[in-house]
Amino acid sequence: MTHVDTTTEAARATVAWQPWGADAFALAQQSERPILLSINAVWCYWCHVMAGDAYSDPDVVRFVNENFVPIHVDTDHQPHVNARYNVGGWPTTSFLTPHGGYIAGATYLPPDQFLAMLDEVRRAYAGRKPELYEQGNDILRQRREHAARVSAGHEPDAALVDSITRRVAGAYDPASGGFGVEPKFPAVPMLRLLLHQYRTSGEPFFRIMLEKTLDAITTGGLTDAVDGGFFRFAAAADWTMPQHEKMAEDNIALARLLLDAAIILERPDYRRAAAAAIDYIVGTLYDADAGGIRGSQGAHSEYFALAAAQRKAATPPPVDPCCYASITAPAVSLLLAAAWQLGRPGLADIAIACLNRLLAQAETGRLPHVFTAAGPQVSADGDLLTDWAHLLLAALDAYDTIPDGGERYLAAAEFAANTLLERYPDSARGGFYDIEDYAPRLGYLHAREKPLAENVAVAVGMMRLHHATLTERYRQTAHHTLSAYVDANRDYGELAADYAVAVARFLHPVVEVTVTGTPGSPDSDAMLQAAMSLDSPNLLVKLAAVADAGIPAQAHVCLDTVCYPPVSDPAALADAVAGGGADTGSPFQNVLDLLG
Repeated sequence: MTHVDTTTEAARATVAWQPWGADAFALAQQSERPILLSINAVWCYWCHVMAGDAYSDPDVVRFVNENFVPIHVDTDHQPHVNARYNVGGWPTTSFLTPHGGYIAGATYLPPDQFLAMLDEVRRAYAGRKPELYEQGNDILRQRREHAARVSAGHEPDAALVDSITRRVAGAYDPASGGFGVEPKFPAVPMLRLLLHQYRTSGEPFFRIMLEKTLDAITTGGLTDAVDGGFFRFAAAADWTMPQHEKMAEDNIALARLLLDAAIILERPDYRRAAAAAIDYIVGTLYDADAGGIRGSQGAHSEYFALAAAQRKAATPPPVDPCCYASITAPAVSLLLAAAWQLGRPGLADIAIACLNRLLAQAETGRLPHVFTAAGPQVSADGDLLTDWAHLLLAALDAYDTIPDGGERYLAAAEFAANTLLERYPDSARGGFYDIEDYAPRLGYLHAREKPLAENVAVAVGMMRLHHATLTERYRQTAHHTLSAYVDANRDYGELAADYAVAVARFLHPVVEVTVTGTPGSPDSDAMLQAAMSLDSPNLLVKLAAVADAGIPAQAHVCLDTVCYPPVSDPAALADAVAGGGADTGSPFQNVLDLLG
């Protein structure tokens, strides 16, 4: 009789992971087993650690497979699931009833602690099932009530912008820059608000906070001086002890902020830092075959412990194999701006290739969140608000930048806006839901939620689309959306910074300045700096390259439907805006007064 080594057999076993979906929930309900929901990310170091120890431990594997229905979710692939079940970081392990009600959860746990928690949850579900179902239903009701609090009523006003600015200033760390104590994240929305406030007010206080933070980011531990790009965050308040994963979203946002700050603050070192980040994005994260931007690059501590010379010869951490619509679209906007500001027209070619990839998919009526060179990964949960919102902004940026394709991109922007208005609105209260109204919605997806960041993106897109088309519906939508967060923005604290900028823009008429010239030429750079430094709260700077490099740069100023002759002297641009064009003597300020 052959002896079977059960320990070895158990060690070979793996957790019987199920994808998030109706089949997994049905299995849990039929078998009367609770769900173990594991939320991970390809870039997450501790996720890989937990996969290698706790989820590879034979006792854990056996206990999970016998007592739970294990479901695996990638946070980048299904951010709507992560938003409802994350318990404070990655990896997240959430224990749910078979219908998706929350029971308990934790982040990283070593095998012995994890096994103890598994047994505790198993016993709790067996002995207190009605209580746990009631707890789960209470949380669902709370989530629905929270979404309902996002409701239009009060008017957004300047006091709201001031209040949020004070929150941001109150969170500032005067010792090391940045916000809060530790860990330190780049916090780009707060920095965008500071840059907006400095540009519009000239208050040195905003510049001091902005420069101290950007200096720390660009010269401290967040910068990878060897491979390029910015790390996700620093564990210490002084920006040391970086966590080495690199997120495409962070690098795109930081590069765009640095480009603008370089011009407004006259800091060429920020321009160089932005260029380095863009080189990283294009060189490492751009997937030319897919026509998109990959989501991240992982963190391997042993790699980053090597000296610079050793790292050049070593294999770097792997890059996420997937591209994402909500990341690719902001990259389009970044690269279109950088093509002009850095004098690198090839970046615009990459931007348009990516945008055309997104539009080709959107024209089918669906916009999958995840895609690769092999095609899109279609989700049973439908499309996400975040993808259509960022596509709207990217199409508008292309409309404002690409003269020979402008009408196509304006039409694409209107298509995205109308899709948003058809599939995601809370027409009664205002704002937009993060997911479509589809069936069946599982677990806490029954509560459609209205995240602030995505709603701000929609509101800004609708404002810009109204300016381009004069279609009143778009302006009304922006108004209704911003109004819905007059009270609800308090829930976000200083993270409502982008909302403050959007409100400031909405409260003022658009000052549109179109800069024409040769990208990267000294006269074009000077004109662009003059344009981007104007103190209008609702400033729209458009860029138009000329074919003849000998044509000097000019700026064309428009307010609403009133446009003025071009200005060729950067020093005169501010006077031209204030007075309706110094060359013509037009009563521009009177028009501002009438509209403002």
